[in-house]
Amino acid sequence: MLVTRVLRPDRVTTALDNFIVRTLPNGKGFVECDNSLSADQVLASSYADSTPQTPIFFILSPGANPISNVQKLAKALGFDPSKQLHQVALGQGQDIIAMQLLEMGHKEGQWIMLQNVHLMPKFLNEVTKKLDAFSIEGSH
Repeated sequence: MLVTRVLRPDRVTTALDNFIVRTLPNGKGFVECDNSLSADQVLASSYADSTPQTPIFFILSPGANPISNVQKLAKALGFDPSKQLHQVALGQGQDIIAMQLLEMGHKEGQWIMLQNVHLMPKFLNEVTKKLDAFSIEGSH
């Protein structure tokens, strides 16, 4: 796959799919798992698998924006997205706001959507520690 990445970067996805299918038990299930589901169904399934301490991560292509899907799911679950879904785009100084929102979201059961986390990779370590602390709090 490394050679493919160097010589034909446009073929990496296909090479990765083939690798998964041949290598993992039930690899075909991983590669084709979401072909029959809509984006909303995939999100609902992911939500069902998540917990307050296990966030959902969106790894997006340029131009993709899942916020309308998240808002639709929130409404379907009885949340008011305008009051219970908070978004913060990470960047200059937004880590402080993000941490405050995480605290508030944990205490009040609200959803927090952190965007552009790739801009602050060190901050993700802090988020992980915070989620671990929430998990410890919840177990007492």
